[in-house]
Amino acid sequence: MAVGALTMEVRALIRHQPDRRLSADWRGPPVLVADDALQASGLILPGSRLDYEYRVRTDLAPSQWREAFVGAFPGSDWEVHTFSNRSERLARVLDQVASGLLLIGFSALFIGGLGVYNSIQAYLQGRLGTIATLRALGLRNRRLATLYLLQIAMLSGGASLAGMLLGGVLALAGTTAAARRLPVATSLGELALPLATAFVFGLLTAFTFALPALGRALSVPPAALFRGLDGGRTVTPRGYWLATASGALMIVVLVLSSLPDPLFGLGFVAVVALLLALLDGLVRGLRRLARALDGRPFLNGRFALRLALANLHRPDSPLRATLLSLGSALTLLVACTLIVAALLRAINEMLPEEAPALVFYDISADQRAAVTAAVEEAGSLQRLELAPLVLGRLAAVNGERLADSGDPERALEARDEHKLSYRAGNIDAVILERGDWWPQDGSDGPWVVMEDREADQLGLEVGDRLRFSISGAELEAKLGGIYRQKGMQTRFWFEAILSDGALDPFISRYVGAAYLDPDEAVAVQNRVAALAPNIVTVRTEAILEEARLLLGKASAGLTVVAVISLSASLLVLASLLATTRARQVYSATVLHTLGVRLAVIRRSLQLEYLLLALVSSSLATGLGAAIALPLLQYRIKLPANDLLWLGALTALLVSTLSLGLGARYLLRRLRLSPASLLRDGG
Repeated sequence: MAVGALTMEVRALIRHQPDRRLSADWRGPPVLVADDALQASGLILPGSRLDYEYRVRTDLAPSQWREAFVGAFPGSDWEVHTFSNRSERLARVLDQVASGLLLIGFSALFIGGLGVYNSIQAYLQGRLGTIATLRALGLRNRRLATLYLLQIAMLSGGASLAGMLLGGVLALAGTTAAARRLPVATSLGELALPLATAFVFGLLTAFTFALPALGRALSVPPAALFRGLDGGRTVTPRGYWLATASGALMIVVLVLSSLPDPLFGLGFVAVVALLLALLDGLVRGLRRLARALDGRPFLNGRFALRLALANLHRPDSPLRATLLSLGSALTLLVACTLIVAALLRAINEMLPEEAPALVFYDISADQRAAVTAAVEEAGSLQRLELAPLVLGRLAAVNGERLADSGDPERALEARDEHKLSYRAGNIDAVILERGDWWPQDGSDGPWVVMEDREADQLGLEVGDRLRFSISGAELEAKLGGIYRQKGMQTRFWFEAILSDGALDPFISRYVGAAYLDPDEAVAVQNRVAALAPNIVTVRTEAILEEARLLLGKASAGLTVVAVISLSASLLVLASLLATTRARQVYSATVLHTLGVRLAVIRRSLQLEYLLLALVSSSLATGLGAAIALPLLQYRIKLPANDLLWLGALTALLVSTLSLGLGARYLLRRLRLSPASLLRDGG
């Protein structure tokens, strides 16, 4: 094979490089040659860039080692990157997906806990007669509690075991698929502790959410056997609430100890607690409002509407339990919907719809015309874009040298080489987020706009004066704006774009991209290599396909998890509406017995459910956006203000479906005759 001016024999093929950076393929495929062969190849010319990389294995944390290295060599300008910098852009998107999955997991856990509570309550509601009979016969509450706790333990143990085994299988399948592309591996031995934790987690969740329902059921008095079970009031004793709080505390501790980012989990717990308190206050306000409207003159002659309002504020109304459960679940679903939608959009934008077939590096100024002519020989060429590439370091901000600032982050940033270019002919698509481009006449220049990642790390603000060190000289420019990269266009990713003319004294080479038929890319590559062997040309088709495959798997995994969570949440909410309405069946039956027509009762129930759907959807949309938007802005760093309609639509659809299923269940119960309901206890 020809390498520069030499013809070499291929002695081996590189199949796999475990420590190779994910982004390294954008700088060309690796070729390993002897040092003397490299010197004789003619690739090293004036203006050629030579990089020397050293990889260090250490027992210290990467960030600690980097700080120690900088402290030991404060005057050097060597760049120090940790493992987390292997592919910053791709890793950033995957980290965003991981944060979204954490939120979905937490939300599914909480909503699943509501499902446990409602299922246990529905089961015990059907056992109220048995419990009242056993209490009448003298069986103490402690023995009754032990009996039902054993049943809950058997059911939750079986469900947790099944979930643990299914989760283990999915984890092994996922890591096996990922191992084909990434250096990851997971065995059953490594999964033993996480699976055991998941099993304990399932048991704790079941008991924690089951205890309030159990305590409430055990409070049924024996006299209810004679007065009617559905008409009797039950309350959860204080001791059961204390036990529930203890179980919740253990769950929080287990969650925080199992997470790579405990602060994220702690924030979720705090948000849910605040959410429940806020919803409780809103429920109290709705009750007062319904009570205030109940006697208004406009309700005269509208018995169905008056009955619906009465159902919202009467003492034994299920409004509080319904809105607390439905509102909190819908709020978390809205938040998850906004985050998932923003992540999926970011993944789709990461890979461009139109990508160049060839990318060129290190085109010297005197090679520009010849390379352009060689590329333009391609018949399928759509366009060729060339942009200057100037390497420099940000030395000072507003007159303060970064190396002398005393801030470790700024000192490290002063070592990083930045890629500088012009706006005209710029290959990477960028989106200006803050500030503005410079004036057309270039007045008060030179001007510069910075990439958001670099600017935010340094705390830069629009209007700052930046001083760059370029090839021993200094260039000062005013910061006009801050932009973000749109996606994986070419992997040049310029850290700064300067106003026209500012870089002219420093331009010695260019980078470029050619948009043409991939089938013709090899021929163009060969022509450029014969003309200028120092130029690195990269075919992007395979690289983009690799990135597309990896991000596609992330997108598919995120979608599957979100759909499963949404489906489970819908089932939980439907069961919630069905199981909290036993008392309403009893009340409706009494009204029907007293002469109220069934059609009026059904219309009042439909109005009540419609009011609940509108209220819960409105609350969930506002509260869900209040959770998701700050999280997207400050942690995941993705915009989502234009996706609020999707959150509102999700809240409306889920509330309508769940309330509709609950209403259908209730209306089906109302088809029974009053005599049958009163005789059988509902």
